Amino acid sequence: GSIQVSNSGENIDLETSGGSIHADNCKGTIKLGTSGGSLRLNELDGKVDATTSGGSIQANNIKGDLHTGTSGGSINLSGLDCSLDTYTSGGSIHAQLNQVGKFVKIDASGGHVDLQLPSNKGLDLNLHGSRVSADLGSNFSGSKEKDSVEGKLNGGGIPVDVSGGSRVSLTFN
Repeated sequence: GSIQVSNSGENIDLETSGGSIHADNCKGTIKLGTSGGSLRLNELDGKVDATTSGGSIQANNIKGDLHTGTSGGSINLSGLDCSLDTYTSGGSIHAQLNQVGKFVKIDASGGHVDLQLPSNKGLDLNLHGSRVSADLGSNFSGSKEKDSVEGKLNGGGIPVDVSGGSRVSLTFN
């Protein structure tokens, strides 16, 4: 069955083998897992670990640390203010961060990646895909090729590692 959790805190550890999970307005250490459904995450704050084997993932307004992934769907993340580690084997990833935490790690081996980061942050970029596009401006030092971007933006700092099976696009807000 499906799981719905809201307005909870401290330690949350929930799993289901066949349904979707919806988590809303929760804080603390949050671990969510499903084998066959989608994940919808809204207004979470803390250490979030949410995975599915067969569905899509949608997350909005996440703070802290977010580790999320799927083997068979697309991922759509917006309004993030966190460290991010996300992956999919069978879809694309769209991620929009208002603030960057300690790192950004994205792996979309079967699809494309659209990443939006805040401007004027010191970043260590390591982007790879069959086609990589990034409007880096004059504060970039490193190499920019058709299929990769490696180097420092605004003096460097936070590691941003992105691997896409096809297109990788980096924009700034």
